[in-house]
Amino acid sequence: MSYLNVTNVSHSFGGRQILENVSFKLLRGEHVGLVGANGEGKSTFLNIVTGHVLPDEGKVEWPGKVSVGYLDQQSTLEKGMTIREVLRTAFKDMYEMEAQMLELYEKMGDASPEELDKMMNTVGEIQSELEHSGFYSLDSKIEEFANGLGLGSIGLDKDVSELSGGQRSKVLLTKLLLQNSKILLLDEPTNYLDIEHIEWLTKFLQNYEHAFILISHDVPFLNKVVNVIYHLENCELTWVMISLPTPASPAPPSLHYSISVPEGRSLRAPAAGGCQA
Repeated sequence: MSYLNVTNVSHSFGGRQILENVSFKLLRGEHVGLVGANGEGKSTFLNIVTGHVLPDEGKVEWPGKVSVGYLDQQSTLEKGMTIREVLRTAFKDMYEMEAQMLELYEKMGDASPEELDKMMNTVGEIQSELEHSGFYSLDSKIEEFANGLGLGSIGLDKDVSELSGGQRSKVLLTKLLLQNSKILLLDEPTNYLDIEHIEWLTKFLQNYEHAFILISHDVPFLNKVVNVIYHLENCELTWVMISLPTPASPAPPSLHYSISVPEGRSLRAPAAGGCQA
């Protein structure tokens, strides 16, 4: 099953070609590592697939209804909210359901027998849905994720306006992971994380049952969590199925993979002016 289809996408910026005739598919269960040198357009590619940037040419499709979580380092946090309150917004729908249920309880005292019967049925349905979704253990889950990514030591009742840039990034990452989206788009998620927190994130992504696209310069981290690698260079996006180079086995200055790419998965673009090394 394909979650995302990118077809013949080209994009330029400031007179420089970034992507040329690129195609891409994200399949269910794929843990994709997107690699390439700085400035090659990895973040631009994510911005295009999320709709934050429109390509010059080509098409981006999300077949069916899938929830997409994007780690956007430029996102802001609302002053006056605590870390805990921000993390709870990951479950906004469930908290709204609880509020609806509590409102119905308040109205029951003035309801007629027929109205009361309808309210009780609705409350029962909401209660069942909340229990099935794990609503009554959310606080424990929030604390587990917050501690795993280093927010516990900061204090979950701290106002987000008092946080440093690195701490705000941790809050955004924690909220994103709590949302349990079908697709994760992660741009340098290990920034500002200590070793123990990277280890926690590593285990989380290794066990992630859905799909994600990950940009990271942390090669050991990438090798532990991805099962597919795409390499972006000179406007070309190439599918590879190999481990990344490590300090013990370094790559040449300019990475080039000589592989046999299955039909429909080749993402090599033609050479073009502005895309030359």
